[in-house]
Amino acid sequence: MTKTSKSQAREGAPDFAVGASLTVTFEANKTRANGQQGAVKANSAGGVKTRKIILIDTKAHAATRLPMPKPGETWVCRVERITNPGSKTNGAILVRPVSRETSFDFKDVYVPTDIAKLMTVVLQNRLKNLFLEGDQGIGKSTIAAAVARTLGWEFRKVSGGLIKKFNYMLGRLMPTVGAGGAMQMLWVDSKLTAVLREANRPENKHKTFLLMIDEFTRIDEDARDALLDVIEGQNRSLQLPNGEEVPVPENVHFMAAGNAGQGFTVRQEDAAAKDRWVIVKLKHMPHDVELKHCLRRFPDCPAKEMDLALNIVNHVRAARLDPKRMLSKAPSTRVSENIAMFLSAGVELKVALENAVTNQYSGRADDINTEAGKVAKLIEERLKNPKDGTK
Repeated sequence: MTKTSKSQAREGAPDFAVGASLTVTFEANKTRANGQQGAVKANSAGGVKTRKIILIDTKAHAATRLPMPKPGETWVCRVERITNPGSKTNGAILVRPVSRETSFDFKDVYVPTDIAKLMTVVLQNRLKNLFLEGDQGIGKSTIAAAVARTLGWEFRKVSGGLIKKFNYMLGRLMPTVGAGGAMQMLWVDSKLTAVLREANRPENKHKTFLLMIDEFTRIDEDARDALLDVIEGQNRSLQLPNGEEVPVPENVHFMAAGNAGQGFTVRQEDAAAKDRWVIVKLKHMPHDVELKHCLRRFPDCPAKEMDLALNIVNHVRAARLDPKRMLSKAPSTRVSENIAMFLSAGVELKVALENAVTNQYSGRADDINTEAGKVAKLIEERLKNPKDGTK
């Protein structure tokens, strides 16, 4: 058999035009193309051999502020230019990475594939900011942490309640006892400042940090505006009262989260503020997925009773959108887990629902004019007529 040359092996490979999209799995470029340490290359796109080597267009890539692809990673790329266009095999296809392809199988977390992919696309683009909106306890923080792990990033969370005021966003002076027992004031960084310091350390420059600001809309408007300037403004740094400047390094990606409902929701922000975020809405698990989740957490829970309990929980969730009831919130997945915990211990279903669901609402269960009373009535009606429920 005649030995096939590299040129002949690539003879049947497709041509790619400038502007075309390629799915590329990169490998280490030992020659360090363009003098860049840790550079990557590829000899195929979408599983098909290419006639020319695929390299990163470093100038175009720098403008995106995306991380440099690593060996073994698969990225969707755009062809920026082709060198030595007169030759079919010599030269290179120079591409600009657009978004990293990831696996969307998250352990113990339900994220629809399309939502997970959308989140990773936004998070990897430093010119965009991701905002997760969903009911309290739906798992926004857990989902964000799972996506960060999938991307191989460090996950850090800052509560909006802790940086509610502008001064608290930076840190504060705290009284302490110094040498000789004298009282003195000591500067203590806020969690936000501490995370930025961590990302700035030389030993962490190779790491990528996802910094999530939870309960973002609990932050006062002046602090929120100042924070947005830090996240996406020209001067990406925190100016501390002592004159110190803490820069926002390139290895930090920001995101935020807020609850849906009557209070502290992104919907209460003005249109200009909302326009600065890519808002992704998260929903509760589908019935069957949530049932499996609860039974996995509590294997001794009776499946038939838990199935009915989830029908009732979803009935209460639907009532939050009913204008006649206008509940302030919907039962979270944690509430469903609590029901499973009670049922696995032999607690009666009615009692489990009262303690896990009704008690989450204000007022008394025997007062129909309160939220607790409205929820108690919903539960009682569904327990009497369980077949009325739909999954």
